[in-house]
Amino acid sequence: MSSQTAPAKSKEAPAAVSINSSKNQLQERAQARIASRAYELYEQDGCHHGESMSHWLRAESEILKRVPEIHESSSWFTINVPLKGFAASEIQVNIEPQYAIIAAEKQQSSGTEQDSGVNSLEQSTFAVAKWPYEVDPSTASAYLKDGTLTLAVKRALPTAGSPASGNLERNR
Repeated sequence: MSSQTAPAKSKEAPAAVSINSSKNQLQERAQARIASRAYELYEQDGCHHGESMSHWLRAESEILKRVPEIHESSSWFTINVPLKGFAASEIQVNIEPQYAIIAAEKQQSSGTEQDSGVNSLEQSTFAVAKWPYEVDPSTASAYLKDGTLTLAVKRALPTAGSPASGNLERNR
């Protein structure tokens, strides 16, 4: 008598995510999204002038989600960002020495030819991680697996005279 076992659920294979492929474009899209939301808030508040900074900061806090946890191991920083429903091709990562911006965007249309994209629903997520220390963007790698983006980057080597190198300024 032969026994049969149920097939094991296969986990999604890691998919590489490109880093800094459209660096300026990503920052511009995030800024445009924040500006658009800030204007919506301005209109909702009755178009009263003098509150632009308040509207901008509120819009920024709504649009840019902060990455709450940055793991440090040896000289590497790692973050995990949940991005369920997005493919690796829909994710862009921009690494700077002080921070990272992650954007996941997809365009979904209703599927009818009449609409030709007019009634499309854009889903997007922007996340930002502020590194505890400067990093070397050239060492970064990112992959998407099971709906979670994992991003790793190496801490930058301290330069002479920087606080991290131990040569603190003595002229105070």
